[in-house]
Amino acid sequence: MTDPKPLAGCVAAMVAVAALSACAPIVPVAAGGALLGRTMIQERSTGAALHDTEIALGVSQRLSNHSGELYRDVNVDVTEAEVLLTGTVPRADDKVAATRAAWATPGVGAVVDEIAVAEDSGTQAYLDDLRISNRLRIDLVADDLVRSANFTVTTVDSTVHLTGLARTEAELERAVALARSVPGVRRVVSHVLTIDDPRRVRKLSARAG
Repeated sequence: MTDPKPLAGCVAAMVAVAALSACAPIVPVAAGGALLGRTMIQERSTGAALHDTEIALGVSQRLSNHSGELYRDVNVDVTEAEVLLTGTVPRADDKVAATRAAWATPGVGAVVDEIAVAEDSGTQAYLDDLRISNRLRIDLVADDLVRSANFTVTTVDSTVHLTGLARTEAELERAVALARSVPGVRRVVSHVLTIDDPRRVRKLSARAG
C-alpha cells in the first residue's frame, strides 16, 4: 500500500482542481495523475472516486497510527464509501483493530472484512499472489468485453477479490470468468456491483438524504 501522508496533499490538490474546473477538462496533477486519469473513465463520477480515495487514505492513516505491521498487512480498497479490507494478519486482535479503524474513518458507509488470520505464508506466497493479480490485470485490459478501469484486483493466499462497478451483469460475469481462468487461483470473491444494481441506488439515495 502507498504511504497516505504524501498522498493526502495530492488528493486535496485534486479536489481543489475539480472544484475550479467544473466546465473544463481536469488535468492530472503530480503523483495523483494516474488516479485522476482513471476516475475519468470509470463508471463512477470523478467526485465520487476522489471521495473514495480520501476515505482510503483515512483508513490507511488509522492503520498506520495503530502499528506499522497492521498498515503493512492490510489492503484497503474503497468503492462508493464501502471499504474492503483484505490481507493476512498474525492475530485475531489485529483483524478486530483493522475493522475498528475502518469504521472510525469519516465517510465510511460499510466495511467488508475479508482479512485472514494466519501465520506469515512467506515470500513465495506473496510473489504468487502478485503474479496472479498482474496476470489478471493484463487479461482485463486485453479483453474487449471488459472495461478494465472499472475493476480493482487484490489477491490474498490465491483468492482473488474484485471490487468496483461494472456496466452490466455480463461484464461482471466476464471479469469473474477471467479471474477464475488465471493459473493458481483457488477462489474468486466478487464485491462488484453493476451501475443499476438496486443496492447501489439505495446507498446513493441514503447518502444524498
